[in-house]
Amino acid sequence: MRLAVVLLAVCLLPVASCLAPPPASQRATDAARELNLAARFGRMDLAVGRTAPGAREQFIERRAHWGQSVRILDVELAGLSMNESTRAVVLVDVAWVRMNEDELRSTRLAQTWHEQDNGWLLVREQRVSGDLGLFGERVAVVQRPMVDVHFPSKTIR
Repeated sequence: MRLAVVLLAVCLLPVASCLAPPPASQRATDAARELNLAARFGRMDLAVGRTAPGAREQFIERRAHWGQSVRILDVELAGLSMNESTRAVVLVDVAWVRMNEDELRSTRLAQTWHEQDNGWLLVREQRVSGDLGLFGERVAVVQRPMVDVHFPSKTIR
């Protein structure tokens, strides 16, 4: 009988460890990935659900022209740092192009996340490096002149 109890405990130990909740860093990463992918694909209803109430208006304003004058090609989580178990800074690399250009641009964002009762929420973000214009900043757009790239025609008579 005692052997059966020990054997049962040994068999259930791996199952019990699977039931442990994920660490705070994993939950923060999942929330950041969900928000950024939803915003990339235009699902602002899902993305806004991951922002703190005080940051929602600015979040929506910054992404108002996404899909119109700016196309987001890719978002990638580049790093995570946690000084406290309820606060995280996530670095996000965004690859994008202006609709009227064909030049690939890249911008790195630092997003500050706090864990609250209803999960991890974005409270602030800022551009750390890279190209301006992702959030509607005014930039001078240089129109390159059209250059004829054809070889000159020759007529053989």
